[in-house]
Amino acid sequence: MKIFFLKLTVICLLITVTLASLSYSKKKGCPEPIDTRPCTCYNSPKTVLECQHIEESEILRNVFRNSSGHEYKEVHIKYSVLQYLPYDIFEKVHVYALYLKNVTLIQLFDKPTTFLQDVDTLHIENTKLLRGIIWKLLEPLTHLRVLNIYYNNIKNLGSDFSEHATKELQQLSFYETGTKTIKPGTFSDFVKLDKLAIDHCKITTLSRDMFPMPFNARYLYFNYNQLTSIPYNLFTYMPNLQTIGLRSNNIVVLPESAFFGVTKLEFFQLDDNPITCDCRLAWLIRNKPSAVSGKCNMPSKFKGKDIKDIDVNFFDC
Repeated sequence: MKIFFLKLTVICLLITVTLASLSYSKKKGCPEPIDTRPCTCYNSPKTVLECQHIEESEILRNVFRNSSGHEYKEVHIKYSVLQYLPYDIFEKVHVYALYLKNVTLIQLFDKPTTFLQDVDTLHIENTKLLRGIIWKLLEPLTHLRVLNIYYNNIKNLGSDFSEHATKELQQLSFYETGTKTIKPGTFSDFVKLDKLAIDHCKITTLSRDMFPMPFNARYLYFNYNQLTSIPYNLFTYMPNLQTIGLRSNNIVVLPESAFFGVTKLEFFQLDDNPITCDCRLAWLIRNKPSAVSGKCNMPSKFKGKDIKDIDVNFFDC
């Protein structure tokens, strides 16, 4: 008899677990339109939820409550003013990419959310965070692979970022964030980064110890900054580097030693730099990437001439 009741108990538990798992199974497609108002859900072909002109957190809470069990490949929140995104609104919804554009918030979440573990892309664009970027709030986003922050205010990148951002990041982009300094070691533990772009900022110096050793990224962009020189070892031990973007800086000399071991470079963007085309550039001309853009500034006989068209035999080395 005891064995019978034990078996019955196990069966009941299995049924309970099965029913629970079914109730939280992922639902394909959009909920009913009335359930997501004032937001709009699209299936074209992926399921996207778009919310605009939201001024109360409770509105978002209701939309996500009515979306229970559904999965959204993308959630876009635009032109909205909120205190924060309530951390628990994502509890029963599967979200894979979160986009914030033209939003004003006191801070991103009211506290770190453990309900966005499916998110692999976070895009924050022209979004005013009155308390700034609090990196600790992103710590639970352990599956994050792509992080884009455009038109924001991040003066410095250092330990606060590196301690809390997931080391699983593969693409990291900052654009017009006013960033002035990157502290040594900031990216040294991000060994899975494939693309790093810090463009249209105010960076004046770079150093090799900012990055992993070795660093297997393929794409590095520091366009439209205030760089005046390239450290002698900056790109060493970066064997997979294919693209380097250094447009619109104030770089005069490109030391050969900085590129030691860079054998896969295909695209080198040097436009709008006052490059001196002399013997110190001979190494680049002899080993031209598939596409190198930029013009000579000095000496006068080469001024305005495309680097790719310079003949190393013109140099008196």
